[in-house]
Amino acid sequence: MRSRNAQLVQWSFLILLAPAIFYASGCAVLYQLAYGDGPRIEAKFNDLNGKRVAVVCMMNDSMYGGVGLTSTQVASTVEYLLRQNVPDVDVVNQDEVSDWLDTNDWDESDFLEIGRGVDADMLVAIDLDSFSLHESTTLFKGRAAATTKVYDIKRGGKEVFRTTDPEFSFPKSHPVHETATSARAFERVFIQVLSEHLAKNFYDYNLQEEFARDAAAYVH
Repeated sequence: MRSRNAQLVQWSFLILLAPAIFYASGCAVLYQLAYGDGPRIEAKFNDLNGKRVAVVCMMNDSMYGGVGLTSTQVASTVEYLLRQNVPDVDVVNQDEVSDWLDTNDWDESDFLEIGRGVDADMLVAIDLDSFSLHESTTLFKGRAAATTKVYDIKRGGKEVFRTTDPEFSFPKSHPVHETATSARAFERVFIQVLSEHLAKNFYDYNLQEEFARDAAAYVH
């Protein structure tokens, strides 16, 4: 009986604290208190393990002002996340990829050239079909459409994985007013969150991380 009463007290306490917990830290905190670490989501593609991998990101010049910087930031962040989370992966430094692009007459259509040029086993190619940060003149809401492909360079450039995100949005719940964060800070956070979403195709992760995402939008 004592154990049951203790559980009732614990759940009553959580219910009373729920509004403060959601406000301070988002859904993830309450989820963790109630359920622990939560289930693991398996990678959609796990054949990057132990391979030399290059990452490249391209986006349409006409859809966003900071095209070159944004695509490089996405590629660099995905590269970092793969290095941190994929066992025994050897990720080609983004500086080496950029140097190859700067010194070769690449026509922006054959990703395989890049993979061969930096001697990669696998090439992760991210094509951003759309990218935006504003819901309106005063509201921020990031949106992006992306296609992610993996080419096996050592097998003649065969496409071995493809996934499409027709509209990834952040925050999921509602836009963020410009008084809550700056444009630069929101862009930085959106690129980070988008890159994490793309990189998670290649390693297992905790479902709880998805619940915490929106809280990051309010950063100055």
